[in-house]
Amino acid sequence: MGFLSVLISAGAAFLFYMTGHPTHMILAIVMAFGSLWTWGVLRKEAPVAPNWIKWINLAFTTIGIVLLFIGISKIYKY
Repeated sequence: MGFLSVLISAGAAFLFYMTGHPTHMILAIVMAFGSLWTWGVLRKEAPVAPNWIKWINLAFTTIGIVLLFIGISKIYKY
């Protein structure tokens, strides 16, 4: 997904910051940094990147999407 996964996790962190959920916010920030790291590795070394980095990128992206949906639900709950 490229840089979009970083933006998704950063958006989730912002939503958790706005609703006052620091634990979820820290988790979303970790997902954003993880997505940024794996995106950088895959961008520079895509043909020779090991498969475990691709799976980590997929996991960070999936968790980031889930956190974004949770953050959206918390915004509309208030």
